[in-house]
Amino acid sequence: MGLLVSFVKLTHLNKLFTISLLLLLNANSVFAQKKHLEIMNLDVPDGMKFIKYAKEHKDSLSALREIQQYVLKMHESSYLEASMDTILFKKDSVTTYIHIGNKHNWSKLKSGNVPDEFLYKSGYKQKFYSQTRFSYRELSSLENRVIKYAENSGFPFANIELDSIELSQSYFSATLNYQPGPLIRFDTLAIVGTARVKRRFLESYLGVVPGALYNQQKVINLERQLKQIQYLKVIKSPEVFFINGKAQPVVFANVRKCNQLDGFIGFQPGTSTSGKLLITGEFNMNLKNLLQSGKELSIQWKRFDVQSQLLKTSYYHPRVFHSNIDIKLNFNLLKQDTSFLALDRNAAIYLGVNAISKLKFFAGLKSNSALGQNQTINKNGENYDFKYLNYGIGYTLTTLDDIFYPMKGWSLEFDISTGEKKILNYTPINAETSIPANSMQWSIETYVQKFTHVGKKATLLNQFQGGTVQSQNLVLSDLYRVGGLKTLRGFNENNFYVSDYAVYTLEYRYFTDATSYVMLFANQAYIKNNINNNLTDWPIGFGTGISFSTKAGIFQFIYALGYSKDQPLNINLSKIHFGLVSRF
Repeated sequence: MGLLVSFVKLTHLNKLFTISLLLLLNANSVFAQKKHLEIMNLDVPDGMKFIKYAKEHKDSLSALREIQQYVLKMHESSYLEASMDTILFKKDSVTTYIHIGNKHNWSKLKSGNVPDEFLYKSGYKQKFYSQTRFSYRELSSLENRVIKYAENSGFPFANIELDSIELSQSYFSATLNYQPGPLIRFDTLAIVGTARVKRRFLESYLGVVPGALYNQQKVINLERQLKQIQYLKVIKSPEVFFINGKAQPVVFANVRKCNQLDGFIGFQPGTSTSGKLLITGEFNMNLKNLLQSGKELSIQWKRFDVQSQLLKTSYYHPRVFHSNIDIKLNFNLLKQDTSFLALDRNAAIYLGVNAISKLKFFAGLKSNSALGQNQTINKNGENYDFKYLNYGIGYTLTTLDDIFYPMKGWSLEFDISTGEKKILNYTPINAETSIPANSMQWSIETYVQKFTHVGKKATLLNQFQGGTVQSQNLVLSDLYRVGGLKTLRGFNENNFYVSDYAVYTLEYRYFTDATSYVMLFANQAYIKNNINNNLTDWPIGFGTGISFSTKAGIFQFIYALGYSKDQPLNINLSKIHFGLVSRF
């Protein structure tokens, strides 16, 4: 037993030795020069593999740290008696003698009084600790897993140690001794600050419902989850107070303006015949935290051509019946000049995986109505009526440090869907253009952002967004619309109609204050249109912009140039986007 106690306390003795050495270093400057380290092993047992170490060091302190690491590596290799015996300092060298001792192996590690459930969850199996080499790292990992499971099961003050230690030559056995401590349950959540949110909803969102067993991991995740809520501003890290078998979480948050009204105005050249300047527009309304319970309502309207409009609406209902389930309903309308009118209804269920990610299950019905007199499909599949019932699965993850002005972290969305498309009122012109009346269709969409801190005031954004849609009877309304402020800057809004696309964006943002920054950006895209002779292109865009806060809201101004097969690099074709985002 004395052997193991000495081993456990060895690190503390080394720390004391380090302090003594530092005092010595302060007293004699000769120790501050470069040192050559030589480690001599004593009592080396047969078959021991020698451990490599760095021999040249900038000073004595660096050499001492190398010695400590050497001893710890010996312990990890099951030489528990390894310790520094003697150390000699010379003008340009340090020599130490290490006592090695016998290699120790487990005879048996008994489970003791640790509950079976805890052993199972921690991965303990007695055969792993019987007649096998001793590894302090593995033992420490086992104990940490038991304690972690206990902390997440209502026992935050649990403790575990070795008991009944028996030594026999190079073998020893021990028994795990588990002390659970008091059972703790969550108490009512306390909210300090001006935040306007229902306590019961916030308890459900954070997973700290009163009466539930204490969970240390949920407490650790509190601040991260709070920072993902747009209508709250965290003013201080959360705290937990324990009293009379209960744990009361306390969050410190103020209200943050997040309801949004904004619009963008864009200017683009007209047709070659008219020569007039076309004005495009966009209007967005996002209402957050409706009824102080996290509900959201969103409306987006765009006019990107003379006779073309887009309408997107959605309703988001989090924590249905205080469960771990969120629901989102979507309705989208797209009118493309005199070609078609497409309606898309979609319902999604989100299931929380952990504090930062969710699984998504969704189903939808998309219908297309051909406009004008010609409702027959041509060779390129531009126009016909159809209904498309689809379903799919998705995944979302967010680790951004600030939902509005991130400096670091990830944001990821991924969806895959499939379904059957049924053509309506379709009569083929001839056999050459005939297509299946029923066909399977599938699509994959992804959106990834990675923010990396650059210095104190800047961040570098790496962004990728892409999608593919495949079917035997694709038409214009099935295609993605790429181009403009949100996808590929430097081009007209919805300039490209594509079946496959990928856009990589590199953007540098330098913040002049907490809510204002200037930017430089570059876009590289790949696009392909399967219904137009597999047309492909590699358009690029680049430019600069500024975003700053005013009393009226957030003002943005972006100037961009683009180049593609159909658009030369010309200042006269540059794009200017500006708008005002008002939050209340």
